[in-house]
Amino acid sequence: MGGEFRFGFEEGSEEDQRARPSPEPEPQQDALIGRDPDGVVTVAVDDLGDVGSVTIAANWRQSVDPRALGSTVTQAANAATMAALAKQVERPTEPPSPRQAPPPRSDERITPEQALRLMDAVSADLARFTQRMTEVVDRPLAVESRGGHVRGTIHRGQVLDLEVDPAWAHTARVSEMQQEFLEVLRNLRAQSVPADLAQGPQSPAITELTALVSDPDTLLRRVGLLP
Repeated sequence: MGGEFRFGFEEGSEEDQRARPSPEPEPQQDALIGRDPDGVVTVAVDDLGDVGSVTIAANWRQSVDPRALGSTVTQAANAATMAALAKQVERPTEPPSPRQAPPPRSDERITPEQALRLMDAVSADLARFTQRMTEVVDRPLAVESRGGHVRGTIHRGQVLDLEVDPAWAHTARVSEMQQEFLEVLRNLRAQSVPADLAQGPQSPAITELTALVSDPDTLLRRVGLLP
């Protein structure tokens, strides 16, 4: 966040704050920007949709009711997400990098019982992955800031709602509000796309089966269909 952090006793009076407004944070030059229709809130994200900053205009109270500030930030956040999605569509598809190093090649024979056990293990791992994906995708997720003043929900990658304590928003410094909104938006993003699920289904059994089917000759040799 822009500006220097100050403890409460260093802030001075309200009149001092109006005389010495803190500078608003500047989004990075290559950031993708989303704004609400009135331009009160600006949310900056990178190409992947990860939130880099939340900027609230210093005079926001002149045009936005504190009770509606959450909705205003929601509009800006979703506009930034749409900009990131559009950027991803424009970008050429890159070949996926290998998730894990393939296991060492082996010519050891595979018995029918071993093949069945491998298939059963793969099926179980895929079922667990599918269940976790279903839980994450189909269930709205809720997050609250550590300060307890901002709460948000997300579903299928879209921020449904951001709620802010209106009494706190009426008196809080802009920098404090920006920080709590940023914290909630980042946590919503992280929880909606867990890192382990984003990489696809992974397990030792899946890795072994993938290695087998990627080399048909070796597979046929190990099951006894080739010498």
